Amino acid sequence: MTPLRDSWAPLRDPRFCLLWTGQTLSNVGDAVTTVALALAIVTATGSATDLGVVLAAQAIATVALMLPGGVWADRLPRQRLMLAADLVRGLTHAVMGFELITGTVDIVHLATLAAVSGAASAFFLPASTGLVPATVTQEHLPAANALMAIGRRGSMLLGPGIATALALTAGPGWALILDAVTFVVSATLLGRLRLAPIPSAPRERFTRQLVEGWTELHRHRWYWTNLVGHSLWNMGRCVLITIGPVIAIGSLGGELAWGTIVQGGTVGALCGALIALRAKPRRPLVTANIALALGALPLVLLAAGAPALIVGVAYGLMTGGVSFMAPIWETAVQEHIPAEAISRVSAYDWMLSLGLTPLGMALAGPLAATVGATATLYGTAALLAISCLGVLVLPDIRNLRQGSADAAPNASRV
Repeated sequence: MTPLRDSWAPLRDPRFCLLWTGQTLSNVGDAVTTVALALAIVTATGSATDLGVVLAAQAIATVALMLPGGVWADRLPRQRLMLAADLVRGLTHAVMGFELITGTVDIVHLATLAAVSGAASAFFLPASTGLVPATVTQEHLPAANALMAIGRRGSMLLGPGIATALALTAGPGWALILDAVTFVVSATLLGRLRLAPIPSAPRERFTRQLVEGWTELHRHRWYWTNLVGHSLWNMGRCVLITIGPVIAIGSLGGELAWGTIVQGGTVGALCGALIALRAKPRRPLVTANIALALGALPLVLLAAGAPALIVGVAYGLMTGGVSFMAPIWETAVQEHIPAEAISRVSAYDWMLSLGLTPLGMALAGPLAATVGATATLYGTAALLAISCLGVLVLPDIRNLRQGSADAAPNASRV
């Protein structure tokens, strides 16, 4: 267990403090936009399909450009790439906000702007993985990743309330303007960062650099086998949030029941990140996979018809498990993957981890209609648990240690 004082030590480093502040504000803005956009579109058109088109445009652009984003994040200074991505996202969200303020809800315009924002995120995310180690010492890297997770999860609590308040008073367009401002603030803080030069990947052919990224990932069996569990976990969550509302509203007490379950997940996510702040597991990947396997609990309990409050607690354990796992996983990656390749490897990580998300959302409903919701939930829970716990038989997973010898070269380069 890390001493409480050391848990917050990264924030005493001005470099990490600037990065954390900017990213936390930006995460709050993102949480505001998600809710405000839903309120604006559904209120104006009454169509969940229209909302889905806009959100899908953003997600597809992010996934499609993730690999190019990873290559360029290893070629260019990551700090500048993130700054440029923040400015692009700030501009697109400002335009979206002004359209809503003027009373225009053009789905084609909104979807196009959302796609541009998603494309910028595809460059930002791989770059951000490689930037955190440049702002702290290796000793404080686990705590730094946990603090980044706390910022992300805390924004999930603040964002919806801010969005709803702005939507009911000034209007949802102003919520998007607020998000645009947070991107500008984040870009400004990134511009103030003063970091030591980070080695860039040699300027080779684009396809060769993609192959090198895959080769680096594949040579670490602990890495790519874990990604199977991460992908199936995300698919399982999609099944839960697709089938869950139908069961909760129809059988567990209406909209309040589903709201209770979702709120349990939000609180659990923040608690998991807070626990990760002080945790220092001897076998990080073993601990992380056990935490991730908790995701099977709400699926099983929902299938069994448990009360909404119990399912909400289980959903809190699910989101808490992934919030606890994420900083541990990020630290392992940052310690064991060479700095000059980490953004490309991270791009594959993001793409593979999220790859089954659209499939889970698309197939959950038809599968539940065909074999039944109960069977779908039980089957998904079994698949999730087996994939997360099954990798523990591998010595690579059990023997990897935090700050082990093969991590030292990477740490010295950052």
